[in-house]
Amino acid sequence: MAAALISLCALLPLTSCTDLSETVYDQVMSQNYYNTKEDVISAVYRPFEHVFCCTWIIFQSEELPADQLITPTRGTWWYDGGKWEKFHRHQYDDLITSEWTNEWVNLYAGIGQCNLVLDDLASLNPADFDLTDEEFNAFRAQLRCMRAFCYLRLLNSYRNCVLTTTSDQAINELPENRAQVPPKTLFDFIESELRDFCLAALPAKTGSSGPGNLQGSFTKAAAAGLLARLYLNAEVWIGEDRYQDCINICDRILNGEFGTYSLAENWWEPFDWDNETCNEVIFGYPASYATTSWHLQNDPRTSYGRGLPYGSASYLNVTGDGERNPKYALSPSYDNSVPRQLFNYRLGMVTQKFEKYPGDLRYRQYVNTSNNTREGMFFLEGKIRNQDGSFAKNPEGQYEIYLRDQVGRFESTAEQGTISSLYDKASILGNGDFNSGLYQVKYPFYPFNGGYYIESDFVEMRLAEIIYSKAECLLRQGKDGDAGALLNSVRKRNYENFSSTIAYVGSDGGTVELTMEEMLDEWGREFLAESRRRTDLIRFGRFQEAWWDKPQDSDRHYEIFPISQNDLEQNKYLKQNPGYPDIAR
Repeated sequence: MAAALISLCALLPLTSCTDLSETVYDQVMSQNYYNTKEDVISAVYRPFEHVFCCTWIIFQSEELPADQLITPTRGTWWYDGGKWEKFHRHQYDDLITSEWTNEWVNLYAGIGQCNLVLDDLASLNPADFDLTDEEFNAFRAQLRCMRAFCYLRLLNSYRNCVLTTTSDQAINELPENRAQVPPKTLFDFIESELRDFCLAALPAKTGSSGPGNLQGSFTKAAAAGLLARLYLNAEVWIGEDRYQDCINICDRILNGEFGTYSLAENWWEPFDWDNETCNEVIFGYPASYATTSWHLQNDPRTSYGRGLPYGSASYLNVTGDGERNPKYALSPSYDNSVPRQLFNYRLGMVTQKFEKYPGDLRYRQYVNTSNNTREGMFFLEGKIRNQDGSFAKNPEGQYEIYLRDQVGRFESTAEQGTISSLYDKASILGNGDFNSGLYQVKYPFYPFNGGYYIESDFVEMRLAEIIYSKAECLLRQGKDGDAGALLNSVRKRNYENFSSTIAYVGSDGGTVELTMEEMLDEWGREFLAESRRRTDLIRFGRFQEAWWDKPQDSDRHYEIFPISQNDLEQNKYLKQNPGYPDIAR
């Protein structure tokens, strides 16, 4: 049912994704709006479409300030006043620039939508819409779970947040409701919403062939998964060790209390065109080319849609949707010396992390093997061949693109690996071109013609995350063998020959020691470009370290973002986050 509901919501005006200052449903959400059961359903799921539209913002907040993905300047492309360099180097003091403050605006818009519909539902009689009290309560749980998701993201990114649970403007304008609450207060609210209400009222998954019609709706397992995220990061967010609570809630998911979930046989199945049938997916947003597919679209509101090299449209046979605009590339592993010299950073170095263990089925050149099958998860080094046998060129047609695991102005001599004396040879974000950087392709880009183009649903949560979360907690408790066995249960599908020299100690005859550093590296391999890297680095105490083109941070206040100048000016009760310049008051 829910997949159809989200599709219905997708047909509604998308103004909240582009003009977040408006009052959503200002005219529509009145007693006159709710006439049928479908009206109730449309209202309940409208915030879901908004938050789906905002997934690119979360992706950007998690990946670009971290060590794995970068946005290098490419000639005149992607400099944008140097804001991506600031983002990468944790130079957030410019409060005007929105990139490090826009989660605040967009997620509060989603919270406002949830509050408004919840208040509307409170005045309605379920029987008037042919709904039972249980069904009506489940709709409330959908909204409260989405609200908890938004608050969890805000707690993660800003820590000191305003807590509002109503659309009543008179209540929201009270001074005590315009001020931020302590992180512990927000943490406890999220926990209570998920644990005490959502787990009881949300539906459990049925069957063993993926979310199916529940794709796009929260389930008991999804609410439990959000609790796992909350507990896993509790020590950073509120200074409390909740690792055992994380283990306990993960066990309830893994033991089938909330429905049957299982790992996919292949690494690519959770991201494929038919991933609503994948039993590893716990929560995802339905998507298709005919409706909405925010994560894969070829426009600014995307993440993976701008994670492909320029000139790859012909290679992929997706020329019906324009050329690619490469915003997200892999952080380089090699300096620009000749012969190439590996950097010695402990973080980043994405290709080296994947090459550490031989036979990785993911670490291969991406290729569509049919209209709906593929191999490999990367654009690796080399030229990009067009359908006619020629090779892709840069936008001006001056040189053939030759992708390198480096960032530099190689231009027409990229294949030889040399940089003209006309250009600065330093490997920094500002010195890139269209040869600079390799690319991950987590979601498939099947041919434009054939019916499978950008049909993959966006996966917000999958079972592998639950397994990795439990494994990390066990490792923190000194149970490295148990942790290694859990990780091996996922990792074995990623390698041609999962031998003892690849497996962690704990199962499969593993000989590889699982340390905290290896645990972080494994999070980076399994969840590359899945909107979590910043959070993981912070939890491991590594976010302030140096990596490619980013020096050591002077302190740790950059682990949370500043409140924007605009929000500070509009609300005199807001306090700027520690370490950032405040406005004159």
